[in-house]
Amino acid sequence: MNPRFLILASLTVTVCACVSPNLAPQPSTFSPAHHQPASANAADDPTLRMLSINLAHGRGDGVHQALQDEQDARRNLDAVEALIRRESPDVIGLQEADAPSKWSGNFHHVEYIAEAAEFKWGMHTAHARGLGLSYGTAVISRLPIEDHAAYTFRPAPASLPKGFSLAIVRWPGKGIEIDVVSVHMEPLREAIRQRQAVELVAALADRKRPLVMMGDFNTEWDDDDGVLKKLVDGLDLTAHAPLQEDLATFPKLDRRLDWILVSSEFRFVDFDVLDDPVSDHRAIVADLALTMDGEEGRLAGSGRHADGGG
Repeated sequence: MNPRFLILASLTVTVCACVSPNLAPQPSTFSPAHHQPASANAADDPTLRMLSINLAHGRGDGVHQALQDEQDARRNLDAVEALIRRESPDVIGLQEADAPSKWSGNFHHVEYIAEAAEFKWGMHTAHARGLGLSYGTAVISRLPIEDHAAYTFRPAPASLPKGFSLAIVRWPGKGIEIDVVSVHMEPLREAIRQRQAVELVAALADRKRPLVMMGDFNTEWDDDDGVLKKLVDGLDLTAHAPLQEDLATFPKLDRRLDWILVSSEFRFVDFDVLDDPVSDHRAIVADLALTMDGEEGRLAGSGRHADGGG
C-alpha cells in the first residue's frame, strides 16, 4: 500500500477524533482602523459581484496540506489572490479557510489573502479547533461589514466540524444591508447534510434582510439527499441554472458541489465556474442585480429589505 495513503488515512482518523467543534464560535474580524467608505466603483455599480471558493487549507490542487510547507501554502494562496484581482468581486465566501494551523504553514490564510487582495473588511470562524489546527469559513469584503454572526452545526461521530459565517454587508449604491453566508456542509454522509440543512433553515428563516448563501454544499441539485431543494424551499432562494450540465466545480468527480443561492430580491445577471486550478474545487462567481420587486421593497421599507433580523 502507498505509504502516502497510510499517512493521510492515519492523519484523517486522528483529526476526526481530536478536533473539537467550536459550538459557540466567536469569529475573528478585521476592518479599517478608521471608517472608510466603499470604493466608488463598488458603491455605484448596479450589480454586486460575489465569489466563493473552498481554499482546501491552502494546498492548491495538491494531495494534502500536511505534505507541503509554508512557502507552498503561500504560493498557492498567491494564485488565489491573483484570481481574485482578475475577477474583482465585491464579496467573497471562503471555506476550508485556516487560521494559524500546524498542517498549513502556521499563518492566517484569510488575513493573508485579504491583505494581498486589498479587502478591508472580513470575518473568519474557526468551526474546528484542536491538535494545533484552527479552520472553518470566512467572508471578506470590499463593502463595509456592519455586523456578523456564526454557527457550527451539531457534531456527529467521525465527522469533521462544519458550519457557516454570516456577514451583514452594506451595499452603499443601493442603500441596503445584505446577509451574506459562507457555508461548508458534510461531504460524506447524506443524513448529516440533511440535518445541517434543517439547522440552516432554522437559523436563517426569520431574518429580514436579502440573503446570499454561497459555499461548498457537497451535494448536487438532484441528489437523493434533497438538501439544496430543502434550502431553496425553506428560505425562498434561487440557484442559477441548477440542472445545467457544464458547471461542475469539483473536477475529480465531475460534480457541481459549490453553489450561490440568492433570495427573491436578487436576479442572476451572470454566473461562471472558473478554470483556475487553485484548489481541488473551482471558484464560482456571480453578478447579482436587484429585481424590480427588490427595488420596490427597498423603497417601501418592507419585505426582506425592512430593517431587523440582526
